[in-house]
Amino acid sequence: MKRTLSGLVLMALAGPAPATEFDPWALCAPEPDIVHTPASPIGDTRVRLFADEALVDRAGMSVFRGNAVLSRDGRSLAADELRFDESRGYAEAEGNVVFDDGDLRMESRQGHLYLESQTGAFDSALYRYRPMHARGEAGDVERLGPEQVRLTGATYTTCDPGNEDWILRARQVDLDQAAGDGTARGVSLRFKGVPLFYTPYITFPIDDRRKSGFLYPGFGNSDASGLDLSIPYYWNIAPHRDATLTPRLLGDRGLLLGGEFRYLNPRSRGELDVAYLDDRAFGDERGALSFRHRGEPLERTTVDVLLNTVSDRDYLADLGGTLDASSTTHLESRADVRYAGSGWNLLTRFQGYQTVDPAIPSEARPYQRLPQVLFQSGLPGVPGGLEGDLRAEWVAFERDDSLTGQRLDLTPALRMPMRRTFGFLTPEVKYRYTSYRLSGTEPGEPRSPDRALPIFSLDSGLFFDRPLQGGRMQTLEPRLYYLYVPHRDQDALPLFDTGRMDFSFDQLFRDTRFSGADRVGDANQLTLALTSRLIDAGSGEERLRASAGQILHFDDRRVTLEPGGEPVTRGSSSLVAEAALRMARAWYSRAAVQWDPHREQTEMATAQLQYRGAGRRIANLGYRLREDPSRPDRDLEQVDVSAAWPLSAQWDVVGRYNYSLRDNRDVEILMGFEYESCCWRARVVGRRYLTASGDREYNNAIHFQLILKGLAGLGTGLEDLLGESIRGFESYD
Repeated sequence: MKRTLSGLVLMALAGPAPATEFDPWALCAPEPDIVHTPASPIGDTRVRLFADEALVDRAGMSVFRGNAVLSRDGRSLAADELRFDESRGYAEAEGNVVFDDGDLRMESRQGHLYLESQTGAFDSALYRYRPMHARGEAGDVERLGPEQVRLTGATYTTCDPGNEDWILRARQVDLDQAAGDGTARGVSLRFKGVPLFYTPYITFPIDDRRKSGFLYPGFGNSDASGLDLSIPYYWNIAPHRDATLTPRLLGDRGLLLGGEFRYLNPRSRGELDVAYLDDRAFGDERGALSFRHRGEPLERTTVDVLLNTVSDRDYLADLGGTLDASSTTHLESRADVRYAGSGWNLLTRFQGYQTVDPAIPSEARPYQRLPQVLFQSGLPGVPGGLEGDLRAEWVAFERDDSLTGQRLDLTPALRMPMRRTFGFLTPEVKYRYTSYRLSGTEPGEPRSPDRALPIFSLDSGLFFDRPLQGGRMQTLEPRLYYLYVPHRDQDALPLFDTGRMDFSFDQLFRDTRFSGADRVGDANQLTLALTSRLIDAGSGEERLRASAGQILHFDDRRVTLEPGGEPVTRGSSSLVAEAALRMARAWYSRAAVQWDPHREQTEMATAQLQYRGAGRRIANLGYRLREDPSRPDRDLEQVDVSAAWPLSAQWDVVGRYNYSLRDNRDVEILMGFEYESCCWRARVVGRRYLTASGDREYNNAIHFQLILKGLAGLGTGLEDLLGESIRGFESYD
């Protein structure tokens, strides 16, 4: 849900505050101990009157003096003197007038109220709305009806009494609680005495219903674009449709026009984002488009559409805004139609990619699937405890100036799981048939190659456990996995979507070492693995998990990605180990390592340590190493430190340092501070990070955010940035 400049006003009179996960008013002074005037129960429409002295006139105006209180239907009106005409349901109050309905308390010099029509007026009113810790004043308050209020010369703030760090003023405010909106004239907002905003007229919502209007502006500064100022406008088109139009002024580039359109129908939902910029620095027009749609047009049928495109390869690096966006190499676009039958499902997909990394040559770009049809089904009626399934795929691959073709891949499978409390044994047999119809082949090369082979595997494991002191239990879980795949010459088969899978602990138990269907690796191998867990017997919580494993090869691996590649003759794989440890409620760590015993070299290693304590205390320490002997340019070794930590009740610090040990250079540096008072919060964050441009330049940026509690926020949104940079960071706005 979007909120507009709304809230500007005395939303206090509109309804309860939204729920939050923490107390936003923890730094405020306690509510003053005000003796509430007695009120009758809600729903009781009888008029109750109390006073030290009463002159009752049944035919005219009765007078009540000294601690006089009139109550009805959960509301009360108190004053030094009350005059009440029972026949008209009319009350006048004078001297220390207090109106109280439980959440709203209003003090005035004098006023009057018609009980039946709930119309009236109060002079020089002070009000306090307890759920929002809000207060203010108005020269005149008029009740124009049961749910209509007009305030003249009104103010609004959530700061403690005697403190006006920020204050909103309006010449006139009209609130319509039945319609859920209001209007204000002559609106100004000041922070620390400095004017931040003024408008002669504005409309706004006063409850959770949406309302068209301007959102608060965002601003920042970066080396890539200079001053960055945006003023979004929210358009509430219909209950199930809305749009946000965002003109964004980039000081060094020009005016970027952006827009977002959303819809939510009974059987579909989606979002369209567009941006256009005549970029002075780039010297050309630039733009981006993103569209997401998900619908269920028929029973059991789901449609998913994703469309992403940018005008040029440097768009994300220049205007993406985040480290992830600036390092993207491909943008995916696809359209999926899924049908879920009884025990089977069918997927039809059209998929393509836009390459936005200029360093990737055309022959290395991914193929488009136009289309892909995938059928998956269990095999019903298999006797004797057998389980079976069928996977059938047909794909048409397209790419400019390249070999293209169609591929059919069929894989039926049968398995017999045998499970006991002490272990399991699962033999499985698959048969994989793949055939092609190719276009653009070289002379003499086959146009319809195929491949057929069986796959046999036997997966087994045992479970041992023993009790330990302190109510804990340790397990020991050995596992053996045997895989046999005969060799088939596959050099004549093209490479459309197949690559080598990254080696990991999970890869020890897969029946192929390649992704995609263009290669099926030959195998005659046995995986040896061992896992141990430390478990709290009472809660079942896993405190420690450690696993290690290795593949023993009985034959050379002759199937390679490239035709004529050298066989792999090593008799064993790299040794893989991983562990996860929860030392205490606030501490968590995990690590993984891949060690090559033949080269006596670590190929991959990761380690993470996180502390997540009370009071928004988060600290992360990470290390990552990856080596690829075939692609040294992909090697990396980085350390990553990040934290969000309170320095005091009012000050927090956030930061991240990501450093490449391989390149001896910074990848990202982020540092910021947050200050919080009773009624406002401010953040300032400086960031320096590598872009994805060919020369890997740095971009420096400053982000600023000011949150006025109970009103709105100004500045660039930092929640997504901090969430991406600091693992485990949560926004409390």
